[in-house]
Amino acid sequence: MGTKHVKKILAAAGLITFWQIAALIARSGGEYTAVLVPTWGKVLTESLPGFAAFKGGALPNYGDALYVLLSNSLITVKRVLIGLAAGGMAGVATGIIIGLQPVLRGMLYPIVKILRNIPLLALIALFLVWFGGEERGIIIYIAFGLWIIYTTNIIEAIDNADRIRINFARTLGATNMDVYTNVILPMIVPSIMNATKVALGVAWAIALGGEFLAAQDGLGRLLIVSQQYMETGRMLIILIVFIVLTAVFSWMVKTAGNRITRWMP
Repeated sequence: MGTKHVKKILAAAGLITFWQIAALIARSGGEYTAVLVPTWGKVLTESLPGFAAFKGGALPNYGDALYVLLSNSLITVKRVLIGLAAGGMAGVATGIIIGLQPVLRGMLYPIVKILRNIPLLALIALFLVWFGGEERGIIIYIAFGLWIIYTTNIIEAIDNADRIRINFARTLGATNMDVYTNVILPMIVPSIMNATKVALGVAWAIALGGEFLAAQDGLGRLLIVSQQYMETGRMLIILIVFIVLTAVFSWMVKTAGNRITRWMP
């Protein structure tokens, strides 16, 4: 086991220990503070099986609770992946078109930069008005946020492309299409992978925000209901689920990126 993994394990153990100490201190302050910061024992024996209530009001039990967590996690993952695919493809295409066409760049890139500076969470209400709580509204909201990330990253990658290689290709008789497909596109592949890493991290936050306000299912919905009933333990479990999902998908993207760009020095 490498030093990096040991540090991560120690950091996780430190956070768990810190929470338990804080919970014990909170419990000594009375019932109200104990609810705000529950001990790990209460989280595992009361909060976790309590998720069964989301399955038709079932009594607390681990089987139904795990089913609720798994099914709602899959719903959120589906929304994130569809939004990532749609926003990624649209963003890469838009970035290439704007980045390679000076006229379009002058007209459209300022608009993209304005959109990039708008807080995505501030747009939730607008998407809610347009689409209500429909599934497509949440997915379009996620895709829109990721589209901005991909578009700006691709345009900047094209700006930073190695002009020496481009000019060298032209001196060898390469056409504009040859330069685009054989020189520029391979050079921006690492930027696409970096944009995917950033976009994936942001996607979970955007999905959570969308589900928090509008969805009738998903982890965000579980979170808002738990918050309404001051179920801090359940909120903590949902947070842990998000951390696990983020870590797993980040590892998958990193592994895929290393394979795709292994030809690079």
